[in-house]
Amino acid sequence: MKKAKLPIVEETVMFRPGGTDRSIAELAAATHRLTMRRIRDMLPGKIVSKRLVLRAPMRGDVPELIRLADNKAIADKLARLPSPYTRADAVGFVEIFSQRGDERPYAITLNERFAGVIGFSYHEGRPPELGYWLGEPYWGQGLMTEAGRALIDAAHPTHQYDLVAARALADNAGSLNVLEKLGFKRVGKAKSEAAATFGKPIVLLELRRPRWM
Repeated sequence: MKKAKLPIVEETVMFRPGGTDRSIAELAAATHRLTMRRIRDMLPGKIVSKRLVLRAPMRGDVPELIRLADNKAIADKLARLPSPYTRADAVGFVEIFSQRGDERPYAITLNERFAGVIGFSYHEGRPPELGYWLGEPYWGQGLMTEAGRALIDAAHPTHQYDLVAARALADNAGSLNVLEKLGFKRVGKAKSEAAATFGKPIVLLELRRPRWM
């Protein structure tokens, strides 16, 4: 005699405010942070190019970081650089910001001297975004293009940077020129939502990893 099949009962989980749904959101956020840190940590700790060394920011960079970053000619073009730039800002950048799982900044050094910053920011559902700035005494020497190429060349072989995003103020001809030399293509326009540059027109750009890499 065959046993009667038991009916399949479909259980529905009821999400209550502050209950299970909150736990799921927290789990998703934690998973995202771990994923971003994994992608971040695939990059090498040090990158060497013809003239430059890219490495992690360190406490010894603080004096030169303050001297170079406290410059309105730079701050006016960037969304996240405080102005005036204080010692507290510099220490916070080295000891807190640079350790975050959703950021991977490198100090750009020339002859062992700090010259600027380049790196990636990571956002859920979006490609890694390239950002950078260079101290004014180092402008006009092709150093930022060299730094950008070195970082991108190190990132592409990981296959986690098949698409890289970037943005620049529409009137920042120098930055747009660097990005286009690196192979970025303009893909759109927008208005800046950052407090420092709010409402200013920006150009959106993207770079795809070459198929042969």
